[in-house]
Amino acid sequence: MTPSLDAPTNSPSVIAGVIQRLSVSQLKRHKLCPRAWFFQKVMRVPEPSTGAQQVGTEGHAQLEHFLVTGEDVLGTFARAGAHLLPTPGPDLLIEQPLNGEPSLMAGGIPFTGFIDLVDARRLASDGVLRITDHKFTSNVATNAASAEQLTDADTEPGLQMVGYGAWALSQVERFPGLRTLELEHLYYQTRGQRLAASVVATVPAEHVEREWQTKVEPQVEAMKEHAQAARASDVPANYGPACGKYGGCPFMAKCLTGENKTMSLRDKLLNKASESAPLTVAAVERNATELPAVLPPDAPAPTPVQTAPEVAQATEQPAPKRRGRPRKVAESEQPKGEMRVLFVDCIPTTFDGPTPESLTSYVDTMHRKVAEAGGVDDVRFAGSDSALGFGKWRGALAMAARAELPAPGSYVALGVAQSELMQVIVEALEPAFDVVVRGVH
Repeated sequence: MTPSLDAPTNSPSVIAGVIQRLSVSQLKRHKLCPRAWFFQKVMRVPEPSTGAQQVGTEGHAQLEHFLVTGEDVLGTFARAGAHLLPTPGPDLLIEQPLNGEPSLMAGGIPFTGFIDLVDARRLASDGVLRITDHKFTSNVATNAASAEQLTDADTEPGLQMVGYGAWALSQVERFPGLRTLELEHLYYQTRGQRLAASVVATVPAEHVEREWQTKVEPQVEAMKEHAQAARASDVPANYGPACGKYGGCPFMAKCLTGENKTMSLRDKLLNKASESAPLTVAAVERNATELPAVLPPDAPAPTPVQTAPEVAQATEQPAPKRRGRPRKVAESEQPKGEMRVLFVDCIPTTFDGPTPESLTSYVDTMHRKVAEAGGVDDVRFAGSDSALGFGKWRGALAMAARAELPAPGSYVALGVAQSELMQVIVEALEPAFDVVVRGVH
């Protein structure tokens, strides 16, 4: 099966592992995370629309009507940038389709989509063509791309604008004498003060052609390979900042829980070969019941430690219920390899295994990653205009921890009740640890 230029735009983008059509938004999603693109276009997993998308849709419709007719129907967000728009007129190309004659192509695959605004008014005199994309964003100062990014196809903004520039270069008859491209993002702020800003990158036509050939064409070849994957786990995932970007990946749950994998992320990590002496179930069973709860000096006097059901000695009493995995099988039935053991608010004094490592450095690392992804210094103080605001940082931090588990071994988490960050991390990690020992006080 080969891609068809005549395929209807409402048909699937990928059929039987063959990409039928692409778009710059597909390129951007694949660049951000190949597996997210696989979920969206190959597996066709639905994703919910957001309020931010609705604002952008309405704003684009208002700008299109204004630039075509000159009639002022601009809402409060779009009107803030009216002074940055060209004078409306029939010579402007508004909502220009990419699949015209000829269509934008890469790797033999046609592109669909629309360019918000193409202004050729300076083409005859200066050989300059301006291409504009409207962007509605909560905060212009923090979310606007730089001019350098708009020209680099290795970035999301550049991937889009280089694609639009490549389309213009393919329209030789329509744009004769094209030598220079002005790639513009026109931003409209949707929160707080009503303002707008223009970011323009001026580049020669040769630069756009080179970026498309050296960066986009290879990416499309990789997308062809990923489209033929039999399952999501065969496609690379970009764990980390990508998971929390734009309010969080809509496919996070499927990606991390292994619903579309034959082996979960946790299983893969636990099955890796060990470079140090393995921590076995027997080692924990021999010592877990002897572990005293050694707490910080200012902690209340503890009661005897309460061990996890996995390592409890068999008695005539029924085992207490526990969330998560069922009871561990006997060591003879247990696959060999390293384990993860977590001591919560207690320190073992007798333990046949590596010296437990403090969980604090791991918590700090995960907090830093989530904070950087959200553009804040401390997730706990994220403002209302942040994707981490209103307590959403807890879910983002938990997802990041589940996506990037600590290396197999034993860990100690102290002062959990005094640290919100530690609380979230411990709760997120507990189901993934083989043994959890808590000091009860």
